[in-house]
Amino acid sequence: MDTYTLTLVVAIGTMWVSLTCGFVAMYLILSDEFRGASQPADRPRKLSMGAKAKAEDIPSLANESDASWGVQVLFETPSPGLNERLSVALASAGAVYEPSTKAFTVTGESSRNPIVIENAFPPGQLPSFTDDNSQYLIKGVTIKVNESGRSLSPSKLQLARLVSLAKSLARLGGKVVDANQQPITKAGFKAVISGKAKV
Repeated sequence: MDTYTLTLVVAIGTMWVSLTCGFVAMYLILSDEFRGASQPADRPRKLSMGAKAKAEDIPSLANESDASWGVQVLFETPSPGLNERLSVALASAGAVYEPSTKAFTVTGESSRNPIVIENAFPPGQLPSFTDDNSQYLIKGVTIKVNESGRSLSPSKLQLARLVSLAKSLARLGGKVVDANQQPITKAGFKAVISGKAKV
């Protein structure tokens, strides 16, 4: 076979492969357009499933027995070392120990309705962490805003600070749960900050 015939065969083969690839590409493009045209019939079902998933991510900040809104941070391995880290984290957040209530408060910009941090197990009293409190191993804390007569629900600023505080305490080795003991997801935290949580 001479060079001219070989070149001609290679050129014809190349053209045939190019045409075949072009037809396959056209088929794929057209089939995607037809599939896209029939997509709206399926779309409402997908949206409703997405809406359902989002509804499940919305945490509850208050249950029926509480006159407050908040979350809990549950610690996986309580220890004296955790107590020390918790004390440092509360101090850096500006929390002040109130001996009368045996809880910490973070007033910030809303002194009328401060954020309260108290023991979750048993509910209520936290040690001051200033003395040797290693015998009180903290299994979890409740971070909440108590209901006041002037406001029926916490402000978005308070909710944002509550979420920030909960996340920082969870970094010590715990998880954040809502009033119904359900873990709060990233989408759940966004719902809390935007005021869409159940209160």
